[in-house]
Amino acid sequence: MEYIFSEDYNETSTFDYSDMELLCTMNDTRKFTGVFIPVLYSIIAVTGIIGNGLVVLTYSYYKKVKSMTDMYLMNLAVADILFVVTLPFWATAESKGWLFTDFGCKLLKGVYSINFYSGMLLLAVISIDRYVAIVHATKSFNYRGKALVYSKIICIAIWMAGIVVSLPTFVFSETYKFETTKEMVCDVRYPKNYSSIGKMVAPTIQLTLGFFVPLIIMIFCYSLIINTLLQARNFQRHKAFRVVMAVVVAFVICQVPYNVMVLHETLFKTTECEFRKPMTILHTVTKSLAFFHCCLNPVLYAFIGVKFRFYFTKVLRDIWCLSKRYITFRHSPSRRTSETFMSRRTFDFDIDNPSSFTM
Repeated sequence: MEYIFSEDYNETSTFDYSDMELLCTMNDTRKFTGVFIPVLYSIIAVTGIIGNGLVVLTYSYYKKVKSMTDMYLMNLAVADILFVVTLPFWATAESKGWLFTDFGCKLLKGVYSINFYSGMLLLAVISIDRYVAIVHATKSFNYRGKALVYSKIICIAIWMAGIVVSLPTFVFSETYKFETTKEMVCDVRYPKNYSSIGKMVAPTIQLTLGFFVPLIIMIFCYSLIINTLLQARNFQRHKAFRVVMAVVVAFVICQVPYNVMVLHETLFKTTECEFRKPMTILHTVTKSLAFFHCCLNPVLYAFIGVKFRFYFTKVLRDIWCLSKRYITFRHSPSRRTSETFMSRRTFDFDIDNPSSFTM
C-alpha cells in the first residue's frame, strides 16, 4: 500500500527532506534495506504469483465464476497478482537505484497503488458477503439470481475507487536524484509551492479508504459472524469459526503494524536522524509484512473451501499429467504415449455453494 509517505529514498513524502537543516545520512539503514527488501520482495512476488495464479487458473478453466464469492475471490487474486509483479522493480530500485524511465515510474507507482487499494476493499466486501451468507442465510437466497450481476457492479466500483484514490500517486510520481545518495529514485514528490494541507489530504484519504474503512467493515461483519457461529452447534459452523479467526488474526498481524506506522508518519514530521533510522527499519519490516498478506489471501479465502479445493486438485492433477506426457514425449518422440488424464468436463457437475465457508 503506497501512501504518500517517505523513508530514506524509496517511498513517497508529505514533506521535502531538502528543507531539513541537516540531511541525515542513512548508510547503515541502507545496508539493511538494500539486502532485506530485495530478498523479501522477491519471495513475496514469487509466492504471490504462484498462489494467486493458481486461483485465477482454477476459476478460469475449471470452477468458473458462478457466485458473488467467486467473483470477489477472482478479482482479489487478479489485484494481488498485479500488485506483486511490481515488487521486483522496487527491489531492484532499492539495491541499484531507479533504472527505468520517468513514465515507468508513474506507471508502476500507479499500478502498485491501484491494486493494493482495490485488494483491501475487496477484502471488505468479501467480509460483507460472508456476513450475509451466514448471519442472514435464509434472506441471502432471495437475491441469489442477481448476485453475479451485483458482484460485477461492485467490483467495477471498487476498481474505479482504487484508480481515483491512486491519482495523486500517479500524477506526482517522478524520477529525480536523491541528495544524500546521488542515486536516481522513483518517488512521489509534490511541487514546492504545493500547500501543506494539500499534501495531507491525499495520504489521509488513502489511509482512510485503504485501511480504516476495510478494518471497520471487517470488524463489524466478522464480529456478528463469530457471534452467530458460537451459537450454532453444527460441526461445520465450528470449522467456519476457525476460518474466520484465521482471517481476522492474519489481517491484524499483517496490516495493523504498517498502517499504524503510516498514521504516525503522516501526523508527525520526523527529522531527528537518531529517530529516523530505527523508524525506517521498522517501517520497512512492517511494510513487508503487510505485503506478505497477498500471499496468504489464496489460502485464507479460496483454498479453505471444499468446493474450490475439489477443482484445485483437478488443476494440480492435470498439470502433473501434462508434465508426465511431456517428459514421455521428450524421451519417446516416435511413440505415442498412452497416458491420458481425466478432462475437467468429466467433473463439470454443479457442486457450488455461494458461501466460501463450506469446508
